[in-house]
Amino acid sequence: MAENNNKKYVELIWHQKYDKIDLGSKMPIEKPNLVLQKVETINEPRIKADKTAWVFPEDEWPKDYPKDWKNMLIWGDNKLVMSSLIKQGWAGKINLIYIDPPFFTGSDFTIRTKLGDEQIEKEPSIIEERAYNDTWSGGIASYLKYMYERLVLMRDLLAENGSIYVHLDWHVGHYVKVMMDEIFGYENFRNEIVWCYAQGGRPKDYFPNKHDVIFLYSKSANPNFNKDMIKIPYDLYSEKSSSSFTKVDENGRRYKEIYGSDKKSKYKYYMDEGKIPFDWWTDIPKMTGRTAASLESEYLFFDTQKPEALLKRIILASSNPGDIVADFFCGSGTTLAVAEKLGRRWIGSDLSKFAIQVTRKRLLDIYNSKDLQVNE
Repeated sequence: MAENNNKKYVELIWHQKYDKIDLGSKMPIEKPNLVLQKVETINEPRIKADKTAWVFPEDEWPKDYPKDWKNMLIWGDNKLVMSSLIKQGWAGKINLIYIDPPFFTGSDFTIRTKLGDEQIEKEPSIIEERAYNDTWSGGIASYLKYMYERLVLMRDLLAENGSIYVHLDWHVGHYVKVMMDEIFGYENFRNEIVWCYAQGGRPKDYFPNKHDVIFLYSKSANPNFNKDMIKIPYDLYSEKSSSSFTKVDENGRRYKEIYGSDKKSKYKYYMDEGKIPFDWWTDIPKMTGRTAASLESEYLFFDTQKPEALLKRIILASSNPGDIVADFFCGSGTTLAVAEKLGRRWIGSDLSKFAIQVTRKRLLDIYNSKDLQVNE
């Protein structure tokens, strides 16, 4: 283990962390270079009658979206996928990464979804089962090694102004937070977003678990952040109710004045402009049960599916039209679908062939979707 003289440096150690291959910046991680085999290229999406209101206008192609670009959906182990992308020149090219990895819950990894009117279960293939067993065979140490290797690769793929959002819960969130401090730098930690929801089971003992955490880190000190794209009404949270906007300007707009940090300057805040959401989000429901029924147009009966509203806020905040968004645990494809609708380019991968098939269909059903290339 190389010596680190940085007094602010902190590191999480687990069993066999430094065995066989090195992880992290002290020595380069092993990066195999596999040729991604093109399975198909799809140039024509299905024609759909419905169109989501916030789909990027078809007559306003983003200026930073090359006409010959093909979005990539890749079936395979994301460690191999990412290392191959790095070897093939993708390092520093991805503007935003969102991942919703396994939470170390002891799940059986059976995928439950809906095909037509029939709900079905898809058990892991031999390849998937082998990978899952390897990941969990040594308990928490195996899981941490698994995550560390992949987060190092994601750091290398991120652009200098890029950001990464890692979605977890109480099972391993605290471990991964320390791990990300080491990989991305404590100074590049931006937020711990708490996604609150009322849905789900109610245990008889202790306090019910009703939130996930999403760690937001940047690659550098100057990440892209579009605060004006994600503003919400002031009265969403009671302590910021509209009743505090007591003044009215010459145009009839309600506002309030607040002193700045120097205690001398005054700033006007207009009620109709809204505000940046707090780092605890209560306005986006979890996609389960009765809540999912209200989102029927996007609900795929996929166990780990996240609502499009969640990814819409993240993608609008940390990327621009034409930027590249990636999700290397893409599951049912929510990140990719929202990126498509918002005029972003995207790269997605998953170890489950069935997840790739569900995502492929979902993307083709998007109005005016762009070229799609499926690889394995």
